[in-house]
Amino acid sequence: MADEIFELQARLCRAMGNSSRIEIVHFLQEGPRAVGEISEHLGLNQATVSRHLASLRSVGMVTTRREGHFVLYQIANPKIITICEMMREVLAEEASEKFRLLRPSEN
Repeated sequence: MADEIFELQARLCRAMGNSSRIEIVHFLQEGPRAVGEISEHLGLNQATVSRHLASLRSVGMVTTRREGHFVLYQIANPKIITICEMMREVLAEEASEKFRLLRPSEN
């Protein structure tokens, strides 16, 4: 069972191993969006965005629902947003510490 959990975690991390996918997840925290909206926001073509969404969907990070002619994508679990925010906080703290160490001392 533990091996299966680690494999699922690895699949999730691989899916998030692309900056465009991370940006999609960040954009979707504002609410459900159609491919066209995501494409316009990211400045990527719809086919590329659709491939990224398929990757995110395959690991259960996003779900879909149909609304009229549109398929809307949304975050499957709010904890995904929490994970992304925590990663950004860690990176910001590391960057701040590196900046502090590189700054000349005022003494």
